[in-house]
Amino acid sequence: MARKIVWLQDALDLEFGKSSTTVICPITDYFVAHHGSLGSFVRVYCHGRTTPEAVIELARKLPGIEAVYDKATAVRRFDLPIDREGDVVVISDAKTCIGTTPSAHDLSALDGHALRTHGGIAESRIPFILNYPLNESYAERAARGGLKNFHIFDFAISGVVN
Repeated sequence: MARKIVWLQDALDLEFGKSSTTVICPITDYFVAHHGSLGSFVRVYCHGRTTPEAVIELARKLPGIEAVYDKATAVRRFDLPIDREGDVVVISDAKTCIGTTPSAHDLSALDGHALRTHGGIAESRIPFILNYPLNESYAERAARGGLKNFHIFDFAISGVVN
């Protein structure tokens, strides 16, 4: 099966010129056996005369891209700290990964392995499972919805009936 990868830095460099943007893949870590430092969620910082609006317009046209947001929208939608967010957030669909440029990603460890990615909307729904029932207060909170993965610690420590 062919890998679907959007080389976003290359696409932006081609359209706007080298050094006009910087693409940051937050998943760039040493665990390359399953994702090659490719991700579903990347940040783009604009430099010089390159505007977020122009980057958004281009990124939305790329095959395999599910969502593109400006900084304010991404912060609001994903509950992110505004001081750490890029000018643009680009998110791929479930079958596509995003990278910067091929030379920045070592994909040799992926030979014979399925490509996994992290951070996309398709991966955001995760099970929230506890092995004890919730107390009344936490059961009401859970019923209202809006739980995020980081709530699991509070619910596991303070929300269960022992």
